Amino acid sequence: MPISKSLIIKTAMILFLAAYLVLIYTSDNAKNVPMDDIAAQMESSDTLTAMQKRDKGDLQRYYSIMDTDTDGFLFYKDVSPMSVNEMLIVKAGNKSDAEKFLEAAEAHLESQENVFGAYGTDQMALLGDASVESRGDYVWYMCGPDASAWHDAFMKLI
Repeated sequence: MPISKSLIIKTAMILFLAAYLVLIYTSDNAKNVPMDDIAAQMESSDTLTAMQKRDKGDLQRYYSIMDTDTDGFLFYKDVSPMSVNEMLIVKAGNKSDAEKFLEAAEAHLESQENVFGAYGTDQMALLGDASVESRGDYVWYMCGPDASAWHDAFMKLI
């Protein structure tokens, strides 16, 4: 008995749907890499030398995130207040914390755009290219001329 054309189409659609659902389910996953390992890899880059490593007080000041709410963070910011160069990677303990941290990072980007919008054309260009995203329990904010390199390096880790 020959296989009908409609059966082949239905089977192909089911396979496509299954592959699509698997892709969606796994697209937000990230490996569970300790923040110490991430910090060691990211800090080996020469591009962070112009910036200053920041502590838990700065994390709270700029992002309203308490370090005790995280499973670790890496935060570098330029010394100059006239610079938008900064890199933040936060590991959340769970998905709801990650969502809150992402909202905080997006709010920080919006605040930076409000500050530099009237006079900082160079800074606005960098802010326009900033990476503010999350994957799994990780949230990051990367802005500056090396942001895409930082993003690529980080994505290889997770």
